Amino acid sequence: MIDFNLRISVFLLVFSALLIWQWQRPRSVLLQWRQRWQHNIVLFMFGALCVRIAQPLLLSLVAVFGQNFGLFNTFNLPFWGVVLLSVLALDCLIYWQHRLFHEIPLLWRLHRVHHSDPELDVSSAIRFHPIEILLSLVIKASAVLVLGIPVEAVLIFDMLLNASAMFNHTNARLPKWLESLVQLVIITPDLHRIHHSRMSEETNSNYGFFLSIWDAAFRSKRKLALNGDENLNIGFPGTKTYQPNSLKALLVMPFKTFQKSDFKKRSH
Repeated sequence: MIDFNLRISVFLLVFSALLIWQWQRPRSVLLQWRQRWQHNIVLFMFGALCVRIAQPLLLSLVAVFGQNFGLFNTFNLPFWGVVLLSVLALDCLIYWQHRLFHEIPLLWRLHRVHHSDPELDVSSAIRFHPIEILLSLVIKASAVLVLGIPVEAVLIFDMLLNASAMFNHTNARLPKWLESLVQLVIITPDLHRIHHSRMSEETNSNYGFFLSIWDAAFRSKRKLALNGDENLNIGFPGTKTYQPNSLKALLVMPFKTFQKSDFKKRSH
């Protein structure tokens, strides 16, 4: 219960702060925010319900089978060292998970729900299909078991991941002098905005959510949009204007095979 209350408190605090930031200093005018927020919040509620049901079971299994097991338990490291290694390992895992969700067609069917948002703001960070949420939870639980990651590290990383995801989706921007420094280590709104481009060359870059070092190390970092930030078109990759027109369309998106006519019919 303490774990859950802490996660919710940090989430609400960060969400509120970033909401104020993008309201006070918006990067661009959001024309469709009412419908988008309805869709994004409902998807978030579905995902949260799935996590609340599945996470206790998964963590119980990890607790039962993971005692004195896992790679990090074989090292003679202080606890803080294990926590630091665990956070880095989980962040690297999320980088590769995200990248594979782009590169493997079956996984992309799930992840494209996130990329179908026609505008970008802090609510975009919670726009994920419930099945992707569950699959991500299973992947993380597997890593916790195999590596022997302590529960404290999982809690720290989850809060960091949620906060950084909301930060880099925010409809705001850092001052230029600060942007160049921060993006050396952390994924910023400028970097992640490129990842949400409708151009596949840009979408398939900047996969990180927290640390930008993985994109730099694995050669997927793109600092600038191909046609400049002012011409960056946010939304479903490979289309000019397509977007899902209902919550039902979002929920069935992973199971639908799109034709060119689908995009033409529903374009705005």
